[in-house]
Amino acid sequence: MNTFVLFQQMLMLFAMIAAGYAAFRAGVFDSTGQHQISKIIVNVLNPCLILSAIAGDRAPGAMQLSFQNFMASSVFFIYFIIASFIYYFIKRKLVKKEKPELRLEQLMIILSNLGFFSIPVVKALFGDEYVIYLIFYMLLFNIVAYTLGIYLALPHGSGSPKFSPKQIINTGTVMSIIAILLYIAEVPINETVGNFFTYMGNACIPLSMLLIGGSFAQLDLKEVFSDKDIYIFILLRNILIPALGILLFRMLPFEPVIINICCLCASMPIAALSGMISEQYAHKGNFANKMVAMSTVLSVVTVPLLSLLYL
Repeated sequence: MNTFVLFQQMLMLFAMIAAGYAAFRAGVFDSTGQHQISKIIVNVLNPCLILSAIAGDRAPGAMQLSFQNFMASSVFFIYFIIASFIYYFIKRKLVKKEKPELRLEQLMIILSNLGFFSIPVVKALFGDEYVIYLIFYMLLFNIVAYTLGIYLALPHGSGSPKFSPKQIINTGTVMSIIAILLYIAEVPINETVGNFFTYMGNACIPLSMLLIGGSFAQLDLKEVFSDKDIYIFILLRNILIPALGILLFRMLPFEPVIINICCLCASMPIAALSGMISEQYAHKGNFANKMVAMSTVLSVVTVPLLSLLYL
């Protein structure tokens, strides 16, 4: 039953992406509007979404679960970072030479869509009170993306933009830390204030899906779906590597709900931020966006399929 609920949620998200694709193609919004909406999501709606996670009821044994969740999210990123380097060294041996795309593929193995995809699914499967546990993943996601992620994208030895520690200090990181501190301190949230954050945050998910659809509309989808190398990478990225991770995560000595959230995050598609980092630092946004598009489309099937291993 939970797998069917998960499939319904993924289908709903895919429908939102399809709506964004159709809207962009019809001229309802363009690349300029896409950029403006993205700024609203990042600076206004996403902080509200993060704070809405602490506005509702707490799960039983919240503090113990929070500690377990922090440990699980740490293991999660350690696993995917190690898996990405194993992938890099194996493929480099096969290719016989260094390719900048290899490091971008590493980046895409590490970064999963842990926010906008995972939140509605966690709500549907486990309840609103468990959304707070995704904040730990989102905090570590930002730290990894803006440190190791940029390092992998940078053409080494070139005069490209360099990483600055200030890049870690962004809206998502700051609001994640504030949310976790408020949650641990058990600071009560007024119902009206909580409703404000919830209503504003709820707008974040459909708008984000519309923007992903708009990004797809700017790609040559025929080229994407006819590239066999993309299928091979996505087979590893969407199925094999997450499946091995899920088998590992299931052995963690934590509560079932914490393990299930960790496994769910492992099954998520490539984060759209991978394309943005690839474009900004490696000037290969088109290469990464094709991978993101294929990973996202196929996640409608692969995410429910992987859930058979843990739900």
